[in-house]
Amino acid sequence: MDKRTPIDRLNYEGNLDPVVGRLCTTYRVGEPTDFSVIDVGYEDCNVVIATQKDKYVAKIFSKGRSPQDITRYSTIMEKAVEAGVHHPPLIRTADGGVVYVDPQANSLSMVLMKFVEGKSFLELNRAPNAEELQKVLEQAAKVNRIDHHPAYLFDSWAIPNIQVMFDKVREYIKPEDIALIQQAMAKYSALPVNDLPHCFVHGDFTKANVLNGDDGKIYILDFSVANWYPRIQELAVITANLLHDPDNPMSLRDKSARVSEEYSKLNPLTTEEQRCLYDYALAGIAMEFMGAHQEKYINGNDTEETEFWLNLGRTGLQRELT
Repeated sequence: MDKRTPIDRLNYEGNLDPVVGRLCTTYRVGEPTDFSVIDVGYEDCNVVIATQKDKYVAKIFSKGRSPQDITRYSTIMEKAVEAGVHHPPLIRTADGGVVYVDPQANSLSMVLMKFVEGKSFLELNRAPNAEELQKVLEQAAKVNRIDHHPAYLFDSWAIPNIQVMFDKVREYIKPEDIALIQQAMAKYSALPVNDLPHCFVHGDFTKANVLNGDDGKIYILDFSVANWYPRIQELAVITANLLHDPDNPMSLRDKSARVSEEYSKLNPLTTEEQRCLYDYALAGIAMEFMGAHQEKYINGNDTEETEFWLNLGRTGLQRELT
């Protein structure tokens, strides 16, 4: 199966040079001297741009995003920045807007941010240490306090869509792996999800979206799938994905307890939330595993990143359920 590239996601064919040039002019950041496309991720096309003034990241929205989706996403980024979340600073156009639509490139829509020096935990190939985890949870608490209830956006990787995902990818999964997934699904289905406290949730605190900045700060990237969810969904993703470390013997249950304890110092969890977090995180591991199947066998993203998520899911389920 052919690999899809970030540029393939755009409603545009041709050289990106003139697009980048017009973008830099619109945002008044100086003439571009170099740019490169970021290969990590499954949505949009992210481009690192160096200019005479500074270094930036342009998020060029994929052809699958409607104007409403783009407005939703840009509004959420602005809300996050206003709330003091560590997110790359947004650059505004001359008229004060955040989104730029290029009429000469099939109306490609994009936003521009300052480039933050550092590496994601996917690039670092490790989980956060104790000090870094505390900083991550400080950001999570800030996100969850944002007073914003966006229109619902379906995210195929989101834990509440576990049955939908299973039905979609089941034919591509090995029988022995299906048995593990079904165990995780059964535990999740027994949770009182609708009765748990809900709030604004980033929903994707993964290794790829949490940046360890060279300035000592933790930055949160990619709010594209933020929704109004059970609060512990944020912590479940952190537990299942960000804290995954095949060389660390700590169990998922111990990780859940650690995350619950540390987060509660900032934003107290209810007794019911604490009780449910482990099973919610276990479902999160199953979703990582199935989501990787979706990317590899259905969407054609047969990449190193996809293999990483496959291995994360498989080893995580095996460690907890066998």
